Amino acid sequence: MAFTHSTTLPVGIYHDGVLHREVTVRLATVGDEIAVIEAGIPESGTAVGILARCLTELGTLAPEDITYSLLCDTLVPEDYAVLHAAQLEAKKKLSALKPACATTVLPLSDSDSTASAPPAPAALTL
Repeated sequence: MAFTHSTTLPVGIYHDGVLHREVTVRLATVGDEIAVIEAGIPESGTAVGILARCLTELGTLAPEDITYSLLCDTLVPEDYAVLHAAQLEAKKKLSALKPACATTVLPLSDSDSTASAPPAPAALTL
């Protein structure tokens, strides 16, 4: 299951004469945070850097064209809020998964459940 969410930006990103409004974002990871720090993006831009890494689709742009610089130069606050909400929706998909059920041993018959406990082993004497 992919933890992504697709939506439409209210304003869009205008790049090379084309307005891009259809987006898909994936759930951010710690690896994204590390990569942004290692890329030298200033702390004030960390959230935008992570968002650039998590945008899997932005209109018809190639993935390598979706960069921190592109978002800083073209993303308006209204669209940023929509992208942030889309990431929260992707996170909800992961949160909605049920944890694996723990296995428990059930008695095979009613008499098994009422049987007395086996005697304790005798103490060893040396």
